[in-house]
Amino acid sequence: MLLSRGSPQEVKKRLKIAIISSCLPRQCGIATFSSSLSRALEKTTGRNSTCFIALNNNEKYHYSPKVIYQIEQEKLEDYRKAAEFINSSEIDLVSLQHEFGLFGGAEGSYIVEFLNYLRTPVVTTFHTVLEKPTPEQNKAFIEVCAFSQSLVVMNSLAIDVMTETYGIPRSKIHLIRHGVPDTFYIDPSYYKNQRKLSEHFVILTFGFLSPNKGIETVLKALPSVVQKHPKVLYIVLGVTHPVVKKNEGESYREYLQSLVEKLGLSRNVKFVNEFVDDNTLDSYLGAADLVVCPYHSEGQMTSGVLSNSLGKGKAIISTPYLHAREALSGGRGILVNFKDPGMMSEAIMRMVENTHERLSLAGQAYILGQQMGWSRTSSQYVDLFEEVTARSQDKDLQQGRVYTLPDINLNYLKALTDDTSIFEHTKYGVLDYSHYYSADDAARALVVCASYYNLIRDESVLSLADKYMAFLAHALQPDGWFQNYMNYQREFPAQEISQDTFGRCLWGLGAAASLVQNRDQGMLAARLLENSIPQISRLTHTRALAYSALGLGTYLLRHPESKTAEEGLRFIADSLLRCYQENATDSWKWFEDFLTYDNARLSQALLLSYRYLSEPAYLKAGLESLDFLIEVQYQDGYFDMVGNEGWYFKGEKKALYSQQPIDAGALTETFLLARSLSGKEKYLDLAYASFQWYLGRNRKGKPLYHPTNGSCSDALGPDGPSKNKGAEATISFLLGLLALYRWELIGRIRRENEDMSI
Repeated sequence: MLLSRGSPQEVKKRLKIAIISSCLPRQCGIATFSSSLSRALEKTTGRNSTCFIALNNNEKYHYSPKVIYQIEQEKLEDYRKAAEFINSSEIDLVSLQHEFGLFGGAEGSYIVEFLNYLRTPVVTTFHTVLEKPTPEQNKAFIEVCAFSQSLVVMNSLAIDVMTETYGIPRSKIHLIRHGVPDTFYIDPSYYKNQRKLSEHFVILTFGFLSPNKGIETVLKALPSVVQKHPKVLYIVLGVTHPVVKKNEGESYREYLQSLVEKLGLSRNVKFVNEFVDDNTLDSYLGAADLVVCPYHSEGQMTSGVLSNSLGKGKAIISTPYLHAREALSGGRGILVNFKDPGMMSEAIMRMVENTHERLSLAGQAYILGQQMGWSRTSSQYVDLFEEVTARSQDKDLQQGRVYTLPDINLNYLKALTDDTSIFEHTKYGVLDYSHYYSADDAARALVVCASYYNLIRDESVLSLADKYMAFLAHALQPDGWFQNYMNYQREFPAQEISQDTFGRCLWGLGAAASLVQNRDQGMLAARLLENSIPQISRLTHTRALAYSALGLGTYLLRHPESKTAEEGLRFIADSLLRCYQENATDSWKWFEDFLTYDNARLSQALLLSYRYLSEPAYLKAGLESLDFLIEVQYQDGYFDMVGNEGWYFKGEKKALYSQQPIDAGALTETFLLARSLSGKEKYLDLAYASFQWYLGRNRKGKPLYHPTNGSCSDALGPDGPSKNKGAEATISFLLGLLALYRWELIGRIRRENEDMSI
């Protein structure tokens, strides 16, 4: 337990912090940062308050005793075991140092397995924030953000990228600068004497050597400089990056050395092939008159080289990568174009010849560096860690902790989809051509695509969305209703019109209008939905009304000016409320005399209507009916859904099998909406409980979800999960999963104001 607020220093000393990172003596920039962070934290929180979970890369290292657990980078099982180890320890908080290449799996996705099982609050520090991520990078980044209680970035530009590119709430992001040693300014001559460099004007580039370092730009810039100033010495300090050395050997270093010979710079360039530990860095950086950062990577958000150079009070020339653009703004340094030796030469000459300007830049750099000292930085970290730990120890918040959420896998959804649409059924997971495509499934799959894209921003899913929307457009009949079934020959057989299908199609179109609002397809979805709204007055089935409400609610989120949509939603809400008032009793608070499938959608429709129309009766009936579903289906710590082998009629026994996956997903989404509107934490607990029905928290104790391919079994029967895995089950699972991810990423931050319907 934390001590009282009256003694903050004691509170800080009580924290036990596990840093997840690469660790020294592994030669890695993140390892160096984490070591410095640990030392700084312990000056604030007390000795032995930090420990490490080390990431290995198939190499053996002689770690210090502070490394209490090791994860082999490419072994997925190690991540789960590490989380279980922390869960059973006295660790209060995990400080995750995130870099895409540090973890195994696609774009470092294995770290999500660790976060899945972790029960301890997490603060993630991002060392890279990509402006233009690939879909895989985007997804991995979003998942880590969703599982973290707070996020740390090291410059303000990263905040803009995270909010605009990834949709992360600003309130979840904290700016804490890259720490630098707390030192007094010492004239370079002191260090030059130590290194016997007193006669030279010293230019320094340091850090791991790799082709992205851009050192050849400086070498090509030097001949004209040294011709006029022969005492200039360019020192390139650092070993070749381990990954580069493993894959390419020393080819880059050898290229640079040959370039030195070719340009006649052997007396003016010195390669120091040493790992840059603290003492080495202090000595060489102290001796430098000028630091040059000629990097090629424009998107680099964080640079330890740049931060340490500022902290040491150095004049700096840099290419305009993101960190440099921010840190050197306002005249704190000189920016030159990427791969421009001519401009680099002019800038170096200017610094060599204009001592007053160089010292002025060094002074401004030092002023900024003093704000980045490890003592200040560690205090900011401790304040954040204390805040997050205190929140997690609050019982109400702890009940809603993320746990056992799989990653988001759309592979099976894609496998079910061909050029026409999505197949309805499978036999043991194999497509069943004897059954149909259905508008029901195309519409709900379209909702999945909208939810996924709005969360992950993965444009590859848009091609799926177009297929599903094209199917709905084709299924729309001149009278405003939708055909449901199409056979494998792409023909609509004779069939009765389904009100449920109409409602689901409106749901899908509302999602599509939100998803692609700036594309022509979004305009098509909006037109189809608006033209279909008049049919709502003909609906008599409660679930058809509810599905239509979901579509209109989603549509109004992006098109609040639509009076027809608002009037349609009010008609639906009044109709459902009337059904509830006519059928509900003290012991049976429901819309009908029976419970069948997708029951929670009725409650969800009323709650969603309350959000847009502010009618208290909608909220009251929505919560009462939802509580009734809890009473009927939740027992002994798990949900026991109404089975479709008889359903549940008033006054009779509830059917136990075959329980339907759509019920679990609908409950999950509705509970999250109820939590947002009512503020009652019990609904968040129940959202996780209902979702975990898929994962084995059910009557049979068997999981229906198959993480290897992203499929979900069709039902839970007396013998366990069905062997068949159709579209409806998998779609329902994905809708519930995406809703929970959205809650952890956004809803928990914007509890009352953020729409949770898509």
